[in-house]
Amino acid sequence: MTTVESRRMVEIYRKRAKRYDMTSNRLYLIGQRTMAYKNLAIKQLALRPGDTVVDAGCGTGHNLPKLAEAVGPTGRVVGVDLTDAMLAQAEERVGRLGLKNVSLVQADLLKYDYPEKTSAIIACFSLTLISEHPAIIERGYQSLRPGGRWVILDYRLPRWWPKAMIPMLGPMIAPFGGDTSMVHRQPWKAVEEGAARHRMLTRYGGWVYVSVGEAP
Repeated sequence: MTTVESRRMVEIYRKRAKRYDMTSNRLYLIGQRTMAYKNLAIKQLALRPGDTVVDAGCGTGHNLPKLAEAVGPTGRVVGVDLTDAMLAQAEERVGRLGLKNVSLVQADLLKYDYPEKTSAIIACFSLTLISEHPAIIERGYQSLRPGGRWVILDYRLPRWWPKAMIPMLGPMIAPFGGDTSMVHRQPWKAVEEGAARHRMLTRYGGWVYVSVGEAP
């Protein structure tokens, strides 16, 4: 991230960390099934016991229990996030559930050094918030073992949504640290460009997508 962008995101998520999960749960009121989408994305990682997986932008750690279960006690899960307050919530979850194969790292994804021979990377609702997401995706591909998977779960503007109505999305995006400029970001394209094989899954009328790229 740029310095200005990173400072802004840290400030926002420090204020909202303790109630972030509650804010996310409100999306169910408009028909979104966030955990179902996350479970779908995790399934695309095709994790096996003993694998190493990185949750890029892990937030409060929603994905960590499922990832820990998938890689088993011989595997490794690393949750990475920029904001200390979000990681504190993730740490509480890890401790409460006794996830011994999970570690947490505070880092900017543009500078984070991935574990050697990383099996898979997942980013859920995080990369669209970052203007430099193509560099993050490229850096991730460089660390993946051949055939390892880069999976992104995120939002995008459906083709059927009128451009004149984009400003209406502002109040829904703001609680998560974004603004309407995000609708022009396309992280899935960077995943596709770096992949030996790629596929897309969509949900919620095209608003939600899962982009799956296999490393060369």
